[in-house]
Amino acid sequence: MLASTLPVQWLMPVFGWRPLFWMLAGGIALAMCVIVWQVPGWRLEPVATPVQSAGGYVAQGYGEVWRHGYFRRMVPLGFFTYGGMVAMQTLWAGPWMVRVAGYSPRGAAAGLFLINLCMLVTFWAWGTVNPWLLRKGFDTNRLITIGLPSNLLVLACIVAFGSDAGAWAWALFCVTCTFVSLAQPAIGMAFPAALAGRALSAYNLVIFSGVFTIQWGVGLLVDAFSVAGLSEIDAYRAAMAVFLACSVSAYGYFLLAKSHNAPQQVLT
Repeated sequence: MLASTLPVQWLMPVFGWRPLFWMLAGGIALAMCVIVWQVPGWRLEPVATPVQSAGGYVAQGYGEVWRHGYFRRMVPLGFFTYGGMVAMQTLWAGPWMVRVAGYSPRGAAAGLFLINLCMLVTFWAWGTVNPWLLRKGFDTNRLITIGLPSNLLVLACIVAFGSDAGAWAWALFCVTCTFVSLAQPAIGMAFPAALAGRALSAYNLVIFSGVFTIQWGVGLLVDAFSVAGLSEIDAYRAAMAVFLACSVSAYGYFLLAKSHNAPQQVLT
């Protein structure tokens, strides 16, 4: 994602779009070759149908995943918060910087580079400190409970400050949103091995459904608020305010579901 920001802005006037896409295709082909060359071969072993774990647990399908309390507890966060973060990072942060904050296209590309660089460092940092935090008693649920309000506060400030909220504000929004990324491994660990893959696939479906819906929904809201008479800047702010309300609702459900949904544990 870093390569899709400033490097594209620099190379596009020189090569044009078609050569850039050919370069991208070549990079993907090279990555595929490296995977085939370096990744150890997969040893296939016969398995029972339906899938059965070593402990005797039989996986019947996706129904048990969707019925599981911990999975349901995390669904709104995955859809609105995690999906919304990806939607902002990949689509709406750029238009906001250009149309609301007044950035030039080159400035917006630099802003996106900053956002993606911050995300890269943040995910690396989570991988480094998360084992230490877990030993100190900060599990996924506790980290989300404590950390996610900072994300909601940053988004509220973006809505409030409008044109004064630029690349650094969106970078901070994306960084503080990574608290919810911890839900993915937690969901995998909440299920037995026979269901972990299906649980993660189902949660990825939730996330990317949220990405698509919010990418489309924000554009729809911006157009609707513009038709209603708001200026372009205020239309963007109003659309982000709706997104904020959805994110607050998702966090509220996460907290309220704590009393009656299953805790993070492996099924037996």
